[in-house]
Amino acid sequence: MISRRQVADLNKNMKAFKKKNAQLVVIGNGPEHFITPFREDTGYKGPLFTDPSLETYKILDFKKGLTSVIGLNPLKAGIRALSTGFLQKGIQGPPLQQGGVLVVGPGNIVHYVYRSQKAGDHPPTEEVLQACAL
Repeated sequence: MISRRQVADLNKNMKAFKKKNAQLVVIGNGPEHFITPFREDTGYKGPLFTDPSLETYKILDFKKGLTSVIGLNPLKAGIRALSTGFLQKGIQGPPLQQGGVLVVGPGNIVHYVYRSQKAGDHPPTEEVLQACAL
């Protein structure tokens, strides 16, 4: 599940990604009709796709399950998101599916993989930017 807060944070760093000649691509898992509101909420103008079948998530072995959304860490992440204006606006995809970050290329070489373990578990943007420099 892609977080509005995570995409908004990445979007704030678009100039840094461009300096590294990196193209940010977001893949969500909700129905297509959520793409426009997602863009409006995050300000993200780049490539945005959705995979309701979750095939991309399965191929990348992204975590899915009840334990990824319960507990103290997901609660704290929800409070952080709420405090920055990124309240979850209803269920827009499979709520138990976690996402991650993948840095690929050039030459289709995987330089970085981060698999979120719990809701709100995102890699630091600086870490992702460093992987783009490889």
